[in-house]
Amino acid sequence: SLQGVLYEPLRLSPPVPSDSKQAYADDVWPDGTFVPKGTVCMWLPYTLGRDPAVYPEPEVVRPERWIPFVAPAPHEFPVFQAGPRICLGMDMAIFEAKVAAVSLLQRYRFELKPGEREKITYSNTLTMSVCNSPTQDSHNLWLIPHARS
Repeated sequence: SLQGVLYEPLRLSPPVPSDSKQAYADDVWPDGTFVPKGTVCMWLPYTLGRDPAVYPEPEVVRPERWIPFVAPAPHEFPVFQAGPRICLGMDMAIFEAKVAAVSLLQRYRFELKPGEREKITYSNTLTMSVCNSPTQDSHNLWLIPHARS
């Protein structure tokens, strides 16, 4: 499923791996937890996507885990935030990713350039971009495209 091909990498590599908010007024979370005004709440989408209670074999890339596709609740899959701060561009971003994926995968298959797999890590910035250098000075992911016949 194309949904699985998109949601699985978002689960494993959310664009913003950690986030926090401060309560500007007393509030209550969906599970009933009271949050007093001024409380700083932090959550880690990176960790949530690796919870073995929710995703068996969480480190394994398995797009089929999303078949049949049921959109996850935003509070359980906060890749695009949730509640009143949910990303306004979420639907457009998913649509654009689908169009780009289909367009590229119809024409090409890709493989990593030899030696790249061992170098891949993630940058230590706010957004989780790919980095292929321990000194954080390269954010390239070198792929070799092969035209489909």
